[in-house]
Amino acid sequence: MDELFLAYLWQFQYFDKRNLQTESGEPLSIIKPGTRNPNAGADFTDAALQIGTLQWFGQIEIHVRTTDWLRHGHQLNAAYEGVILHVVWEHDTSEKPLRRSDGSIIPVLALKERTNPLMRERYALMLAQPAQEIACASQIHNVNSPTIIATADRMLVRRLHRKSAEVLEWLQRHNGDWQQAAYMLFMRNMGFKVNAAPMLELSLSLPYAVLRKHLHEPLQAEALLLGVAGWLADDYSDAYLRQLQAEFRYLTHKYNLTDKLMQKQVWKTAKMRPANFPVRRLAQAAAILCHLPDLFTVFIETTNIQSLLDAVSLPPTDYWQRHYLPEKPSERHLGGIGEDSANTLLINTLFPLLAAYAQREGGEDFMERAMQLMAQLPPEDNVITRSWESLPVPLQTAADTQAAIELYNEFCSRRRCLQCSIGAYLVRGDSR
Repeated sequence: MDELFLAYLWQFQYFDKRNLQTESGEPLSIIKPGTRNPNAGADFTDAALQIGTLQWFGQIEIHVRTTDWLRHGHQLNAAYEGVILHVVWEHDTSEKPLRRSDGSIIPVLALKERTNPLMRERYALMLAQPAQEIACASQIHNVNSPTIIATADRMLVRRLHRKSAEVLEWLQRHNGDWQQAAYMLFMRNMGFKVNAAPMLELSLSLPYAVLRKHLHEPLQAEALLLGVAGWLADDYSDAYLRQLQAEFRYLTHKYNLTDKLMQKQVWKTAKMRPANFPVRRLAQAAAILCHLPDLFTVFIETTNIQSLLDAVSLPPTDYWQRHYLPEKPSERHLGGIGEDSANTLLINTLFPLLAAYAQREGGEDFMERAMQLMAQLPPEDNVITRSWESLPVPLQTAADTQAAIELYNEFCSRRRCLQCSIGAYLVRGDSR
């Protein structure tokens, strides 16, 4: 038994309310159970009760046992003075009743004998599963399809809103500049997981307003990205690298970039395939941005997911198709990013951007377009999506797998089963 389960019982009133009374024998009627409090203090606020002949308005506190009130020190905390009912699983004391500082008694309601034991058993079964597994895996086949589909739909919207929050924060920080926000998101995601942080730093050190002026000249765009990132600071003998250095020296002076330069050491290359080395990702980013100079507008207005996939799969300039590091030739030809990486890049860039735009500008059509376009991409294949494969959760498209990832990360892995529609359905069973 835990307080989460008790809070769930109280919030949705899943207990027998016939002849309801407090532990002291006073008749109890619940007018309003209150609102769950996510902050410090009592568990529920704005509750309304009738106890005996009096109506009470205030807070509800949840504990497994009555004596937990004292164990948690609530009798010393003024934040709990407004508690009008102490809801517990079992009333484990026959000693003096709990009192407020003014001497008035805090009524207690015990739910143990009023709760369907099957609900507790189903909840305990989920909690007993190994931490790395999906808690409801052995029971989820009992959930009807509409509940699963509705949960997946909510998870997808939730994920888009959560990931777009970062974009909206950047947008505010950069005075509503959508181009800069889109560029930051794109660059961060071009670093994938390993080099996401330095890529984001680069997008701040080299603003889009500067880079955009040179996207019509691929050599200059590449020189700016590689130079500010710290990859042109060494002495090179290759003619192409020396040409990049010459361009960058001119541009550094023109835009006063000297104090913006990053150290090459911030880029991670350990245990990385040559095709994925950061200097190649930077060259690829230059090629993509030269092809899509109005990055934000293209992303917002697109209705053709394949054209974007083709664009983000463009190979870098010839030199970086033959080298994985400056003056380090590759044994094989190196092209653009692979199909899976292109899909991942769009999933993490296009769709949060559309969701952010929908929220900021009030255009729900953009949110709908994000979900429709995501449904055109193939499903992702990773550790989390594979954990759902044997379960009746849709995994046919990227929209499905994004929903499954959100469900796992935000609910399953945190054992927030009672806050999940699927988990709540299983615990509730036929106990409505």
